[in-house]
Amino acid sequence: MNETSLDVAKLLQEQERQWLLRNPPPPRPLPEPPTIHWTKLARADARSQLATEWNYYLTQVARLLAEGHEGRWVLIVREEVVGVYDTYPAAYRIYNERFAGKPVLLHQVLEREPILRGGGYHRQWRA
Repeated sequence: MNETSLDVAKLLQEQERQWLLRNPPPPRPLPEPPTIHWTKLARADARSQLATEWNYYLTQVARLLAEGHEGRWVLIVREEVVGVYDTYPAAYRIYNERFAGKPVLLHQVLEREPILRGGGYHRQWRA
């Protein structure tokens, strides 16, 4: 490239930079976190401590959603819905008052459940 071509290229780059400073591009939207529809949720293994409660929740979630409880918190003991609460602290308070130390399911009623993933690979270190 000759001297004139370099000057023209630098001028164009500067003009583009100035234009971008005056007209910045809109920010990219954040990616949606992965979710799963409640109908695709798996039953718990019978050996799990909360298998009874989780499997009972799976039988009740359609009714809870139909009654308009999405986003609220359900407290389940064995195969009984103890209550549905607006906030986690309200549900946790009832748990502490009546069932402290006992296994219960305290779960937010959602049509689409977030998919929670563990981090990274599990590798053994060489000794």
